[in-house]
Amino acid sequence: MNTYRLKGASGAVINQAFTLESTTSIGRADDCDLRVDSDGIAPRHAEIHEVEDGALIIRNLDPSFETLLNGDAVDEARLASGDEIRIANCRWVLQAPGLRPDKVLTADAIGPKRSFLPWLVVGGLLAAAAAAWRLGLLAF
Repeated sequence: MNTYRLKGASGAVINQAFTLESTTSIGRADDCDLRVDSDGIAPRHAEIHEVEDGALIIRNLDPSFETLLNGDAVDEARLASGDEIRIANCRWVLQAPGLRPDKVLTADAIGPKRSFLPWLVVGGLLAAAAAAWRLGLLAF
């Protein structure tokens, strides 16, 4: 299995990291792999497991409780690096070490950054020319 982690982003799990196993159960029950004792979380709330092709699947285990993936309620869904999982007031971000999340691989995010240096040089030259003209050192 690839090494995936859930990084706590809010609620009772903020700033905590959990390494996922081939199957990881999430809930309030003592036998859950990722135990979270918080209101709105079922004893056996959700499960994340790896499938044959190496992908991860999240499955909601209790239909009377909600599991959100990137803001949408799901019964079962494929996960990708950077996905946000929310259960009650707890949020996690799925991290795959060494992989950048697909969500940040937009053309704007990975494109070359524009340099402001040329504009600063032009602005400085214009300011120097204006100062020289004002002091009478430059005649137009």
